[in-house]
Amino acid sequence: MVDIVSTAAVVGFIGDALLQIGIKKFKMGGPTGWGLKEYFKQHGSLESLFIPAAMLSLFYIFYIYVLKLPLTYTNIAIYGIIIDYIFRTFVIFPSLIGYYQYFNYFWSAVWFAIPMMIPLFIYLKFKKTL
Repeated sequence: MVDIVSTAAVVGFIGDALLQIGIKKFKMGGPTGWGLKEYFKQHGSLESLFIPAAMLSLFYIFYIYVLKLPLTYTNIAIYGIIIDYIFRTFVIFPSLIGYYQYFNYFWSAVWFAIPMMIPLFIYLKFKKTL
């Protein structure tokens, strides 16, 4: 059976790797890389891979074991938007200031909700086959 917390970790790791490749090799996101060049510079390429892996896992652990809400796309998307708002408002990661300056509230929320839903999609798709 696919474990959703482990899936979240893998999604965070691979997603960050693809983001780094896109920004560094293909110059995606313009000169600031969507405001993430400073983040990657501060944390380094390797450490940056593990941060979203751990964060996505912890977000799912909190959602499943503390909030105990149903695992639905709508719930996870709203949860992701709330987390993004908290991170933006209280500057939880100062290294992401450039990212929040680049994106407005709407787009940063969208780009947080989508990665939150990907582990759920994989979990629901493959939980019966593995």
